[in-house]
Amino acid sequence: MDLPPGLNHALRSPPGTAMARFPRLGFLIVIGFLAVAAAYTSILILQRQQALRAVSRYSVTWLISQSALEVARLQVAIGTYRLQPDAENLDTVQLWLDIVANRTQLLGGGEIWPFIRAEPEREATVSQLRRAVATAQPMIDRLNEPAEADRLLALFSDLNPRMTRLASASYIEGNELLGADIEHLGRLQWIFSGVLITLLLCCAALIGTLMHHNRLVQNANREVNALVQDLTRTGRQLATAKEQAQEAMGEVQQQYRALRLRDAELNVQNARFDAALNNMSQALCMVSAEGRLIVCNTRFLGLFGLGEEFATPGSSVAGLFRAMAASGRYDAMLLAAVRQAQEELLAEGRPGTFFREDAAGRALAVSHQPMADGGWVATYEDITERRRVEARITFMAHHDMLTGLPNRVLFRDSMEAALSSRRDDDATIALLFLDLDHFKNVNDTLGHPVGDALLQEVARRLRACVRDGDIVARLGGDEFAVLQAPANQPEDAGALAQRLVDVVCAPYELLGYRTQVGVSIGIALAEDILAEDTMAGGTRTKRDVAIAADKLLRNVDMALYRAKDDGRRTWRFFEPGMEAELQARLAMEADLREALPRNQLEVWYQPIINLGTNRLSGFEALLRWRHPVRGMVSPGVFIPIMEEIGLIEGVGRWVLEQATRQANSWPAPLKVAVNLSPLQFRAADLADSVLQILRQSGLAPQRLELEITESALLQADGGIAGILTAFRDTGIRIALDDFGTHYSSLSYLRSFPFDKIKIDQSFVREMPDRADCLAIVNSVAHLANQLGMATTAEGVETAAQLQSVRAAGCTEAQGYFFGPPESTIELRRWFEEPGRALALLQTA
Repeated sequence: MDLPPGLNHALRSPPGTAMARFPRLGFLIVIGFLAVAAAYTSILILQRQQALRAVSRYSVTWLISQSALEVARLQVAIGTYRLQPDAENLDTVQLWLDIVANRTQLLGGGEIWPFIRAEPEREATVSQLRRAVATAQPMIDRLNEPAEADRLLALFSDLNPRMTRLASASYIEGNELLGADIEHLGRLQWIFSGVLITLLLCCAALIGTLMHHNRLVQNANREVNALVQDLTRTGRQLATAKEQAQEAMGEVQQQYRALRLRDAELNVQNARFDAALNNMSQALCMVSAEGRLIVCNTRFLGLFGLGEEFATPGSSVAGLFRAMAASGRYDAMLLAAVRQAQEELLAEGRPGTFFREDAAGRALAVSHQPMADGGWVATYEDITERRRVEARITFMAHHDMLTGLPNRVLFRDSMEAALSSRRDDDATIALLFLDLDHFKNVNDTLGHPVGDALLQEVARRLRACVRDGDIVARLGGDEFAVLQAPANQPEDAGALAQRLVDVVCAPYELLGYRTQVGVSIGIALAEDILAEDTMAGGTRTKRDVAIAADKLLRNVDMALYRAKDDGRRTWRFFEPGMEAELQARLAMEADLREALPRNQLEVWYQPIINLGTNRLSGFEALLRWRHPVRGMVSPGVFIPIMEEIGLIEGVGRWVLEQATRQANSWPAPLKVAVNLSPLQFRAADLADSVLQILRQSGLAPQRLELEITESALLQADGGIAGILTAFRDTGIRIALDDFGTHYSSLSYLRSFPFDKIKIDQSFVREMPDRADCLAIVNSVAHLANQLGMATTAEGVETAAQLQSVRAAGCTEAQGYFFGPPESTIELRRWFEEPGRALALLQTA
C-alpha cells in the first residue's frame, strides 16, 4: 500500500532537530549553574548558623555577672539574719546559699569552663567560691550560735573583689566576641545578596530558554497533527477491508455461539448444584423410593468416614448404613437409632427433626424430609460439641467456678423445690449459713492464690460432712450454705453445725503455707414458716414458696449475725427475738448515720497525771453520743457499729479536728491524746489528713499524742510504719494502747516508733490482789524504761492502785481516781485550780 505524501515527508526529515540542539544545551548549562549556586547557598546558610550559634557565648558574661550578684545577695541575707535571727531569715540564707551552690556548679561546665580555665586567677576565684559554699553549709546548721553569722559573712566578703574582676573580664571578652561576630555576619550578608542576584539572572535566562523551546514544540505539534490526519485516512481504508472479512466469518461464529450457550447453561446449573451441595455445613443424603442413593455431598462422606466409592448413585441405603457403622466414626447403636427414627417418619409420611445421643456423649441431629415420589432427603449434623458447650454454659450459670459447688441461683431453686414438695407431716428441713472468720487476713497476708486454695479446701471439707440429699453451695466470697434434707430437727442440724465448725476450723496446708480460719454458722428451720404461708385448702402457690424462702433466708441471716456477735467459731439457731434485735440494731445504725450531721456527738476529756512531777500532763479525748431519746450511749456499744458500717473514718477525722482545736486553747505544754481506729489506717491519705488538721488547728505537734492499738498493727499493711514515722518526724508522739490484751508481740516495740506504752486497765485493777497482774505491770514498765519509752497506767480508781503503779515505775496514770471524762466546759476547773492534781495525789 502506498503511503500518503505527508507521511513520507515526515519519515524522511524529522522537524526541528538542528534547531532544538542549542536550547537544550543552554538549558543544561543553566541547570548546572543553579545546582552550583544552591550548593554554595547551603554553605553560606551553614556559615550563618554557625555565626548565630556563636551568640550563645555571650551567656557567659550574663552567668558570671549573675553569680557575682547572687554572692552579694547571699551576703545581704546573712547580714539580715545577723540583725534579726529568726526562722524566716534563716530560710532566706539557706535559699541564697542553694542558689549560689547551683550557680557554682554551672561555672564548672559548658561554655563557661573554657573561659574560666583561660586564666589561673579566674580558676582560682571559682575554686575559692566552691570552697566557700562547701564551708558555709555546715555553718548554717549552727548559725544561731554566737558570732557564727559574722564568720559566715566574712567567708563570702573576700569573694567580692575577685567576683567583680571575673565579671569585668567576661564583659570585655564578650564585647570582643560580639564585634567579631557582627563583622563576620556582615560579610556573609553581602555574599548571600550577590548569590541571590546571580540566581535571579539565571532564572531570567531559564525563562527565555523555556519560551524558545515552547515555540519549537508548537511547530513540531503542527507537523504531528498533519501526520495524524494522514494516518486516519489510512485507517479508514483498513477498516473497510476488515469489515468485509468479518462479514464472511459472522455466519460461522453465530452457529458456534449457539452451541456454547447451551453448554454453558448446563455447566452453570451443574456447578451451582455441586457448590450448594458440597458447601453445606450439614451432611446431605437423597434416597429414591426404592431405597437407592440418588446423591450425597462430600460433607456426608467426611462425617461418616466413607470413601468416594460410596457416593455412586444407585447404591443401597442399607449397605450405606452398614458402611457407616463399619467406619467406626459413630457407635453402631447410635446409627441404628437414627435409622429407626427415620423409618418411623417415612412410614408416617411426615417430616421431622430429632437428635440421638450415645453413652459417650456423641450426638447427631437429623432433619428428615419426605419427597413426593416416595423418596426422602435428610441432613445430618454432629452436635456433640454444641451439646457440651450448652451443658457447660448451664453448669456455669448454676455453679461456682472456683469450688464447683452450686451457686446462689441454683441453691435458691433447690431450696424452693424442697419447700414446695414438703408436706406438713414430713420431717423438717434446715438451712445453715456459714461465714469464714478472718478470711480477708489470709488473702491480704498470703495472697489470693492461697485464698482460692483455702476456699476450695473448705468446699471439699463441707461436702465430706454432709449426707446424700444435703446440698452445699457457695453464695459468694467466703459465704457458704447447706440445705439439710428432712431430718430429726433441731438435733441433726445442731450436730451438723458442730461438725462443720470442728472440720472447717482445723489447720490447712496450702501451697506451702500453714493457715487457719474460723467459721460462724446460723441455722433456721422451715417447720413453722410453711404453716404460716399455706393457702386455704392446703395448696401452696409458687408465690407462697418464694415468700417462705425469703423468710427462711432472713431468719438464717439473723442467726448468723448472732453467732458472730457471740464470739465467732460457733453456731446459733434462729429465735423469734432476734428479729426485734435486728430491727433495734438497724435503728441504731440509722441514728448513728445522723449523729454527726445533727451535732449529737461530743468530745469529752479524761485527765492524765505525770507521776514524776505530780502535775497534770494532758487529757485523753473520748467520743460520746448524746442521743435525744436514748440519752448517753456507751462508746462500747456504738463505736464497734461505727467501724462496721464505715462511719469511723469521717467521725475519727472530726474528733481529731475538735480535740486539736480545743487543745490549742489550753495552757502549754498540756497535750491531748486522740485514738486512731485500725480502720482509719486503710485510708491512703491518713498521714496527709492528720498533718493538715494539725496545721489548721495551730496546735504544736509536740502537744498531740496519737494512740493506736495492736490490732491496727496486725490488720494494716506494711505502710503503717511509714505513716507512724512521718508522724514522729513532725513531732507528734505515738502511743501503743491496750498493750498486753491482744497479740502483744515484742517485735512491735522494735519495728515501730513508739514514745509511750499504755497498760490496759484490766491489769491495773487487779494489781493489789493478783501477783501475776503486778508482775506484768512491773515487767512492762521496766521494759519501756529500758527502751526509753513512757508508760501510762489506765483505769486507776483507788489509792492502792495508784501506789502500785507508782511503785512499778509507771510515768503516768489515768482513771476515775483523778476524775471521769468531762466536757469542755467542766474541764476549765483543771486550769483554774493548778494544784488540783497534787491535792489528789497527796490523798493517796
